[in-house]
Amino acid sequence: IKHITGIPHNPTGQGIVERAHFTIKNMLQKQKRGSSMLTPQEKLDKALFVLNFLNRLDQFNRTLQQRHFSSVLNPSEKAKVLYKDILTNEWKGPFPMV
Repeated sequence: IKHITGIPHNPTGQGIVERAHFTIKNMLQKQKRGSSMLTPQEKLDKALFVLNFLNRLDQFNRTLQQRHFSSVLNPSEKAKVLYKDILTNEWKGPFPMV
């Protein structure tokens, strides 16, 4: 049995993996000393939460949470829907949602 670490024949993919590991290690080192009571799994969970949800800004300087919970549609806009007429078996629409 030959143990291979990494992605064979894909140096770009291996670079992505190494960069992700580097970023996680840096985040773990930056955690405050108050987290010494946490288990290693809890420390990793906290670091991944910060990286995935609190540390990402889009072009409008909004975090992932702000984008997720903000209104997608303008309240004056109504989504368009299609419906299938059972008698003719044809799709009708698009019509504004009621």
